[in-house]
Amino acid sequence: MPAQLAGPLQRAWLDLPEPLCQRLGVASTGWRHLGLAGAECLRLARAAEAERARLLALAADMLLWSFGENPLSGPLAAELLSATDLPLPDAAREALDSVAGRWRAPQGAEGGLAYYERLAQKRDTQRLADFLAAQVAKDPGGLFWRDKALGLALYTGAGELSQRLEGVALSGLEELPGLAPVARVLAAQAAFLRGETGACLGLLTAELPLLQDAFGPAFAAARAGLALLRAGEDAAALPLLRDCLAAAPWQAGLARVAADAHTGLRRRLTPPPGPALIMLYTWNKADDLDATLASLFASNLGTKGGGRAQVLVLNNGSTDDTGQVLSAWRERVGAHLSRLDLPVNIGAPAARNWLAATPQARAAESLIYLDDDVTLPPDWLHRLGAALEAHPDAGVVGCTVVDHQAPHLLQNTAGHLALPADAQPDRPDLDFQSLTPNPFRLADAHLQGPDWGLFDFVSRCDSVTGCCHLFRRQALDAPSAQGGGFSLALGPSQYDDFERDLRMLTSGRVAVCQGHLRVRHRKRSGLAAQEGASGANALGNRYKMQTMHPRDEIAGFIAAQAQRLGEATAQAFALLDRTGESV
Repeated sequence: MPAQLAGPLQRAWLDLPEPLCQRLGVASTGWRHLGLAGAECLRLARAAEAERARLLALAADMLLWSFGENPLSGPLAAELLSATDLPLPDAAREALDSVAGRWRAPQGAEGGLAYYERLAQKRDTQRLADFLAAQVAKDPGGLFWRDKALGLALYTGAGELSQRLEGVALSGLEELPGLAPVARVLAAQAAFLRGETGACLGLLTAELPLLQDAFGPAFAAARAGLALLRAGEDAAALPLLRDCLAAAPWQAGLARVAADAHTGLRRRLTPPPGPALIMLYTWNKADDLDATLASLFASNLGTKGGGRAQVLVLNNGSTDDTGQVLSAWRERVGAHLSRLDLPVNIGAPAARNWLAATPQARAAESLIYLDDDVTLPPDWLHRLGAALEAHPDAGVVGCTVVDHQAPHLLQNTAGHLALPADAQPDRPDLDFQSLTPNPFRLADAHLQGPDWGLFDFVSRCDSVTGCCHLFRRQALDAPSAQGGGFSLALGPSQYDDFERDLRMLTSGRVAVCQGHLRVRHRKRSGLAAQEGASGANALGNRYKMQTMHPRDEIAGFIAAQAQRLGEATAQAFALLDRTGESV
């Protein structure tokens, strides 16, 4: 739709420069991601005399939002201050000055950084907490160690240790000059993560003008609206979110969150087409498997037509108590659980293909792969069914996966292809001298801070994680070149689900992520998942996957992705325009 025919919200989105729309359509959160978007906007402003004032204000808003997501980062604050042409309110400049000046990295052997890094490598969280408390007590006006304490508090999840670290990070922070808005947004975040909606809202709204000056006109109010949504108060949240979008029309993710809430997709539950088969493969994780099956059989497994999803587990050559666990569950649930026992571990892609080729799977219409170390909410299957109903042409439907210990940390959500910022345009199609011969990846904005709900929408995307994903039978029966089957070249594990999704894209089908479903995953993400043999295997499989898909193919996928995301965002804004004050 031409911008002049659109409503005010959609028109403001369509008036943004195309490079910004492409970046923000992927995500409108993640402090690094927003920092790059703000830097791009700043570059465009400096090159466009007629639009300079508007684009400078837009850049300032995105960069202050980035600061709001990581407000103890001295390097980030210093970077923002270095852009002297940014129109920053006094409260923002004062906070940035204070953070940049107070974030002092220790120097030399006596600074404690080497000791901290040794403890961090060992993941000795108790001794880390003791050390950080001592360092902050020595220098209560500094922010470097407070920043480390806050990061560790987020990593450790709920519990006494996390609360102690949170106290170390935040105690007395509001008394430091210029840092009252920083202390307030971090206290609101802590309340939000504890589920204390009232306290969170009070902190965000009591000094709203101050927070608007420090972090942009919509940052604090948007977080208040997201907190209301998380608490189930959609009717109260939606008018607030619409006002935020009028003030920050670049917030693509917020628009899509609000649109799903308005249409009811946020709460919708739909049984998947039956017959349905839930398939797991497992190797030497008896305790994890037992817990996974407990949450699985406690959930609603109903399907369309009144049947119940069946469960099939492939025991992939386990030598621990996995066999006994499966026998106990078979006695408990009877014919709802079937098992296959293999004498050796054949790896993940072969196990997936074996499961899909069984008579039970051949007779099923909906096939769901599930990891053996997850905790499922009771409505998980019907959440997947609702996303499939909204997008019946999906090649696969997945969901958001979160850290089991710290569920405010996302591991995976809608996967969108990206190229590294330093990728050289004249690079060979496949550079076999590099560990990344064709350096595409999935965007990582979701890993850059705690989850406030800005990925809570159903989205078409390029890939979803194999931790929990649903297929229609025909998708797995497709020719290999169009996404049928999982590549045995990527055994024993890692990247086989991603690579299958890439082959699916060639057929014109895309993945769909059910952002309203969170599955808790016991395997920790990031560095915890990339050590020793497993890390080496992941690097090796990434290398192989990148050689399987040429550069021009990936470029085509990224171009199609940009168009798809731009259209979806424009549609969300259009819906909010149509609803007007009723939103």
